[in-house]
Amino acid sequence: MNYLKLFLPATAMLLLVVASHAQTDRQANIHLVNGKKVLGAVVTSYDDQTLTISVDGDTEFVLRYDLIKKIRFRGNDKISDAWATKIAPPASLRLHTYYHELRSGTLFGEENIDVSLHTLNGYQFNQYLGTALGVGLNKYGNYLTMPVYGQVKGFLLDRKVSPFYFGDIGYGFAWRNRADDEMFEIANVKGGLYWQIGLGYQLNFAKSALTFSFGYSSQASEARYHYQGYSPYSRLSFPGNTIGNGVEIIEKRDLRRFSVSVGFLF
Repeated sequence: MNYLKLFLPATAMLLLVVASHAQTDRQANIHLVNGKKVLGAVVTSYDDQTLTISVDGDTEFVLRYDLIKKIRFRGNDKISDAWATKIAPPASLRLHTYYHELRSGTLFGEENIDVSLHTLNGYQFNQYLGTALGVGLNKYGNYLTMPVYGQVKGFLLDRKVSPFYFGDIGYGFAWRNRADDEMFEIANVKGGLYWQIGLGYQLNFAKSALTFSFGYSSQASEARYHYQGYSPYSRLSFPGNTIGNGVEIIEKRDLRRFSVSVGFLF
């Protein structure tokens, strides 16, 4: 019995010491996106949306992770600018901030499967609206285009894996390395209106993200060809025409493609 009387107070004292030490270790300095700081104890562990901070043991703040820039924990009970550990908030959408994205993809047409490479710089105002400026290179068979465009992007959910929608519109500059038929010489190639709409998923990390998207795009173009002569094997030449007769063909196309793309956002 005497041992029990000694054991219970000793155990209680030990638990108080451990709890006090654990509370001190969880003291954190919260740096917010707006530049302000909150100093307090972390009450709850990380979840998907919020973090609860206790200030002076009485007042509690519930902070959304998209408002937190960084979190630093103190390693001891002394007031100091030296923080032992730096921990980033868990993955979620990065709102009210600038972003950069590098994206590569595959373009699927009726006859050709080609590639694309794009880069974008933008700002995400809120969950449902972000805007960006983009430039890219798209290959369409013998055509090579460079679209310069604006993008609107929004998210359906704020999660680690966030579905999103997007739309692009701009102008695409165009080049063509050769004609479809050897009897014609390319005189001039012009680009035109470029647009794309699509859906995708964004896999969010603390400071970056991966994007997977599916889209449908259109690129207007115009090519002028000079006729070089008649050949019975040419599907575009005509009997009786000779070299230098001045025949010119104007070809206008809307290059429409389905696309599958993967991007890295930071």
